Amino acid sequence: MRQILSIILLPVFCFGGCNCGSKKKHHQSQPPVQAQAPVQTSAPVITQTPVFSEGRLWVNKIVMQYPEIVWLANDQVRKTEENQASTDKAYSEQLYGQKFIEFDRSLMSLYCLKLILDGSDKAYQEFTAAQPENTRLTRESFEHLHQQGTSLLNSKYQNLTPDQMQQAMETALVLGDMGKSEKAREIFKSGGAGAPDHDDFHEEAMEILKKRPYFSRSFSRLPFASKQLLGKVANLAHFGHMTHLEGGPSMFTKLKNSSVAVTDKAALSFDLFVHTCDVAGALGHVNHSSSIVYTQQTHLAMQAMASACQVLSDPNKTETDAYNAYLSTRASWIGLNSSDRDDRVLTRIAAMLRLFTPEEGAALKNAISQLSSQDLQTIVSQFDVRFGEEIGRTPTYMPAVLVNLSNNKDLGATSTERLSQAVIYGLPFIAHVLEQHQQQMLAHQADPKIPLNFNQVAGVAKTEPQLLQRKAFQIHSDGNITLQ
Repeated sequence: MRQILSIILLPVFCFGGCNCGSKKKHHQSQPPVQAQAPVQTSAPVITQTPVFSEGRLWVNKIVMQYPEIVWLANDQVRKTEENQASTDKAYSEQLYGQKFIEFDRSLMSLYCLKLILDGSDKAYQEFTAAQPENTRLTRESFEHLHQQGTSLLNSKYQNLTPDQMQQAMETALVLGDMGKSEKAREIFKSGGAGAPDHDDFHEEAMEILKKRPYFSRSFSRLPFASKQLLGKVANLAHFGHMTHLEGGPSMFTKLKNSSVAVTDKAALSFDLFVHTCDVAGALGHVNHSSSIVYTQQTHLAMQAMASACQVLSDPNKTETDAYNAYLSTRASWIGLNSSDRDDRVLTRIAAMLRLFTPEEGAALKNAISQLSSQDLQTIVSQFDVRFGEEIGRTPTYMPAVLVNLSNNKDLGATSTERLSQAVIYGLPFIAHVLEQHQQQMLAHQADPKIPLNFNQVAGVAKTEPQLLQRKAFQIHSDGNITLQ
């Protein structure tokens, strides 16, 4: 891999001590709310003795401090279908006797936050222990994350103390995925929250918490400034979509329209840092002590994405400027030309497949050349959309389909063989779904406010990838796609 530290595009985050134009007043914590709270699942009391494991002691503490995390310890949770769960006993199995993937993922995100804020050599070794040597996050990059976190802690943003800022980070991570929980959906239903997409639901729920903070014990105990901060950044931007180039320039529209990038850069820095910790723990159901996901390559991609968001700190810059800044960076890493239409399409696909080197870019080009001219035409028309041409929302979980195919051992003995099969099985299917959905929206047969959801298809990609070649599917009213 190239000399990453010399080319990395590190955003200069703006923290609370700067002149960022925030007009929010300084407040102290509100008194405890006396209103009656809805019934919530109680945090489990772990009674096994003795408990010697430092990890288990930490988990017990988290579960007691943030009871909402238990909402994810349930069979009805909408789990993300990416990668296979580990056969090792995750914390959910230790606590409940069965595996709850989203519970383990959220715990790992909190643990990654803990390690990053620690910043020591020991924390670094633990954070990277399970990462391959050739892609391991460097000590310098881990230190960079540590500096971002501690800068936020010490920023005195809206007079928040370091402990209060860390509590805000932890609460944001715990509540971020509550839309995946049917328990949470039942609690917030009375307030009017019901969006199918879990990020949209999170935004609705955070709006409800402004008036009914007692719906969440963790939220209700936050200082007023922290509550304001979490509300401000709720669904501010889908950084995951941006990082993997899942959509076009409109991915940046919500951030652009919010003006946060211009008027409250510290809030944007907070949101980006919390997202970093969320990503770092994304495979907590596979490994609950080391971050498999947050390698040096992931770090490069996310810092470049953050730099693209910072482009909007200039009010004269547009969504297209931000999008092109990131796309051109990703294209350069894999040896492609961002000015060429076909290469722009390949760059988006490469980002979804987590490809980073010129060799991988060449392998992708070779793989896609094996598709029929008709499939290629459909893929290009659906994946190279200019600003203003996009119809509807950015779909979700498209990368999970491609990644699960490329990790499927039944599709080839080598990574190059599996990459080729991921392209052959996955891309024509995805393009045809996008095309049909576009036609449905133009005919007013689908709600443009509800994004397509490929999560169930991603599950099939792990077990029966041949079903995708039939291109027989149904798009449901909630955006979910199922195979027929």
